[in-house]
Amino acid sequence: MAQTQFDDRFAVIPYRTRFYDKTESGVVRNADFLDSSYKIPGGGWLSSAEDMARFEVAMVDDKLIRRATRNLMWTTLKPTDGSQDDYALGWGSGIENGTKGVGHTGGQQGTSTAFLIAPEQRAGVVVLTNMEGVPADKLARQILTIVVGAPGNKPRP
Repeated sequence: MAQTQFDDRFAVIPYRTRFYDKTESGVVRNADFLDSSYKIPGGGWLSSAEDMARFEVAMVDDKLIRRATRNLMWTTLKPTDGSQDDYALGWGSGIENGTKGVGHTGGQQGTSTAFLIAPEQRAGVVVLTNMEGVPADKLARQILTIVVGAPGNKPRP
């Protein structure tokens, strides 16, 4: 993951993009300045879609952690009141269009992101945008549905 590093707003980082947002009237503008160094453990990183895809492959191929550990991380919580929960250890989990998936979404000033994996199909999607408030999760779900095929459709090679 050669293009992944902590975000240092004062460093010159090759290929770093500008970050944007939209006003209520729809005008695109530069996002507010953000020094995310205070939250490096929980989101203060810069990466590329290629590096994030490598991370997905490492997770699915059991190269990063043992499968038992991964499966435990992807097991949803079981509230004592018996209600359903779709959150695991840092991962959202659910079934959409017949496909079981796990993932995580995020966003901050100037960014919207989604990271989804369909482990049984060994497929994943990464959506990284440089605009806050973009429904990256919706786009990622749509792409994953195309990649793995919706029920009744032949999966794509």
